[in-house]
Amino acid sequence: MSQAPVARLHNVTKVIGKRTIIDRVSFEVHPGEVFGFLGPNGSGKTTTIRMIVGLMGLTSGDIHIANHSIKTAFPEAIVQVGAIVENPEMYKFLTGYQNLLHYARMNPSVTKERIQEVVELVGLQGRIHDKVKRYSLGMRQRLGVAQAIMHKPKLLVLDEPTNGLDPAGIRELRDYLRRLAQDEGTAVLVSSHLLSEMELMCDRVAILQKGQIIDVRSIRGDRAEGEVGNPQLTEVQFEVDHPDAALGILEGQGEGRIVDGLLLLSADRNAVAAINRRLVEAGIQVYGIRTKTKSLEDQFLEMTRSETIG
Repeated sequence: MSQAPVARLHNVTKVIGKRTIIDRVSFEVHPGEVFGFLGPNGSGKTTTIRMIVGLMGLTSGDIHIANHSIKTAFPEAIVQVGAIVENPEMYKFLTGYQNLLHYARMNPSVTKERIQEVVELVGLQGRIHDKVKRYSLGMRQRLGVAQAIMHKPKLLVLDEPTNGLDPAGIRELRDYLRRLAQDEGTAVLVSSHLLSEMELMCDRVAILQKGQIIDVRSIRGDRAEGEVGNPQLTEVQFEVDHPDAALGILEGQGEGRIVDGLLLLSADRNAVAAINRRLVEAGIQVYGIRTKTKSLEDQFLEMTRSETIG
């Protein structure tokens, strides 16, 4: 990332009584990035988010928002943040527009033109003048996002925003967050237990376990930031007519095995073409070659030893 981070957590620690809830957590969120926060139940995700938005104090460490410390310059830091922690709270007897107008009065910089911009951004143009009590849960979430970004925050924090949403609502929210990051350059920090959705939504994810960051992983095409070893090594699946014979031919080429009649070979990705040529020259019919990649869910469960996701 070439741009300076919008949010930077450095050795953030929270101790309650004699128990360390959060233990030296550090990560950064950059402009235009959707950053996911994952962890099993009780790992400390919500506690960390509550510290970021000022709902809970830090025992030690620091959090900087747009270069302002929440410990020494809280007003300057928090004005750069928009957030929904748990569920968005709205006045249900008012219309969506009236709710936004009410919140806009708290910040003189928010104009009616800006209200219209955020309404269009979250796709509520056709229903913004309906009373909120008639909104679906997904529409309330979208109105909550609109309220949170009216003052053009540099950081948007969403704690479990997909809770209770149907698949269509989850997809809509995902699209709005991606658009928000790309069009307005907002840094988005989002926690969720829906790993498949996080994989589609996020650029990077941090995995929290027992109050500690155990990995920060890039989703969009890059390797895990903490991963070690040969960066070219990958697992390739070969569909061939004689997998046993093929395995013998490739002995010494890489770690191979046969699973469900398919030859799986861990090898340098750049050597795949040469491996294919070697099989064909040996008289093996190759019907298909596919690189196998682990889903975010597979990787998450491996790292957290299949603990409950939350």
